[in-house]
Amino acid sequence: MTFQQLEYVLEVARRGSINKAAQSLFISQSNISNLLKDLETELGIQIFERTNRGVSITERGKEFLSYARSLVEQKERLEELYSSAAHTPAMRFAISSQHYPFAVDGFLRFLHAYEPARYVFRMIETNMDQVIDDIHQNRSDLGILFLSNLTEKFIKKVLKTKGIEFHELRKLMPHVYVSDHHLLANRASVSLEEMENYPIVIFEQESGVGMDFSEEIALSDLRRTDRIIYIKDRSTFYNVVENTDAFSIGSGILPPRFSSDHVVSIPISGQPDAMKLGWIKQKNKSVTPEMTDFLEHMNQALDEALASLGQSNP
Repeated sequence: MTFQQLEYVLEVARRGSINKAAQSLFISQSNISNLLKDLETELGIQIFERTNRGVSITERGKEFLSYARSLVEQKERLEELYSSAAHTPAMRFAISSQHYPFAVDGFLRFLHAYEPARYVFRMIETNMDQVIDDIHQNRSDLGILFLSNLTEKFIKKVLKTKGIEFHELRKLMPHVYVSDHHLLANRASVSLEEMENYPIVIFEQESGVGMDFSEEIALSDLRRTDRIIYIKDRSTFYNVVENTDAFSIGSGILPPRFSSDHVVSIPISGQPDAMKLGWIKQKNKSVTPEMTDFLEHMNQALDEALASLGQSNP
């Protein structure tokens, strides 16, 4: 099987006719027919049914075409990225972060202020275990995560075994997130004991990942709650919290334009500076100009968000 065969198959599917595909490819109809016949024989499936009015795609053919299209698109992307005809190499920079809107704010500031002619950027929001794995596997250059008093020793041990270093940015007071119509929404502070009667919203971890990687669990004892709502993304998080009496736990930072206007954060009493926000990278990698620029922009976003909460930069 060759890429040429895949491209011919896709063109036949696109045109709905071997004859029309041959015309668009500037080759003979018999040439395409023979190539398709050889491919079907090799795979042991029938991709097209031939009719007097053209061709129709079989069920097995539809399945095959979905894979073929993906392979051809990846080949084209590789050729575009590494072709000698490219004027300048594309800048590549990847960030993995826990679900922090200020990290997205910082990324957009970085993008607007520092936009090369050609680039491939990656900004991923995910759970802590995946952030660490992205750095370990070189999928990302820089990761954003937090440590708590309860998990710091364990997480730092994990980082050390993977050759990753942690750089602290801020110490933050943990908060609860609730809707602006929640019974406790106007409180100056709350205790975790007061939240026991309400459902807790938690970002779901991947199967087999320990509880120490969960921000909400690291700051709360789930044995005290009978109602847990697991979610995967920040949009669902805001929708659930603002439309129910559920709560969640985190940094409390809700940057304008990057969070819901109907979700508020309240400091948790009795747990000052329990969160250490920071960034990670591989120890054997140098700090690049892109990392420095991104961190500066994220720090600006973080400072503004903290100011809106009435917190100063320690």
